[in-house]
Amino acid sequence: MTLGDIEFFIVEAFRGIKRSGLMSLVAIAIVTVSLFIFGFFLIFISNLGHIASNIGTRLDMVAYVDRDLSSDSSSRLQLSIARINGVDEVRYVSKQEAWRNFKEDFGGRLNLDDVVDANPLPNFFAIRVRSPELLPDIAKQVAGFSAIDEVRYSGKLIKQMESFIEAVRIGGAGLVILLFTATLLIVVNTIRLTVLARSTDIYIMKLVGATSSFLRWPFVIEGIIIGVLGGSIGLVALKTLYEVILERVQTALPFLPVISSGPMLTLIYSTVVVAGILLGMFGGYISISRILKDKE
Repeated sequence: MTLGDIEFFIVEAFRGIKRSGLMSLVAIAIVTVSLFIFGFFLIFISNLGHIASNIGTRLDMVAYVDRDLSSDSSSRLQLSIARINGVDEVRYVSKQEAWRNFKEDFGGRLNLDDVVDANPLPNFFAIRVRSPELLPDIAKQVAGFSAIDEVRYSGKLIKQMESFIEAVRIGGAGLVILLFTATLLIVVNTIRLTVLARSTDIYIMKLVGATSSFLRWPFVIEGIIIGVLGGSIGLVALKTLYEVILERVQTALPFLPVISSGPMLTLIYSTVVVAGILLGMFGGYISISRILKDKE
């Protein structure tokens, strides 16, 4: 394949898009909507998983203390809790330390001095257990200590979130498959109009020795162009909407660990564009392959 061939393929691809006119615009719009929904679904699932992971890894269990403890008392109670079968780690966190950590984490997003006059946080023990299944039994034992006012753990919440994430993942996957199938059919039919309009030219070119590969490339590139345009527009819309949502979520719920940047978002955005290219490429390939098969 020469540079001249490549230039010919690209020129013919753009002519095909222009020739299809309204159908090309419809195909691009459908690809845009489909990839936007696909990208939003990926971001939603990734954020759910990120939130569940953060909740599960920050603390397995918190045991709140109903009064201030002396250093000796907190050390003795910490040692007693550490002796419970299944407990891997125990750390006493004073309310002063908890308030300081809270302000470091969220003070940049909230003006805490305007919200509260004094430290509202209690003293507590941060407890990490060996296995989530042990949480209920360990919680009962920890709650039995007289200095412990309340015990909370995230195991049940994590299981509920994991079940919800799995249900959303399955339902979303089905929706994405339907969207991609419909999008692929529209791309195929759009490029097929170009193919049918040039069916006589294709037949003549085959008679004079043009290979199927040579005839196929302009239509494959036409599909790729449709996919790239649809994917790019969908990506811009997705990024714009997510940035707006992200800003509002971080303002309203600054403690919620949502994905704001990093390799995960880059991967999702790249996947949207690649999916557009693949949809367009396969759409173009399928549409011309049918005609070439009929001409044989």
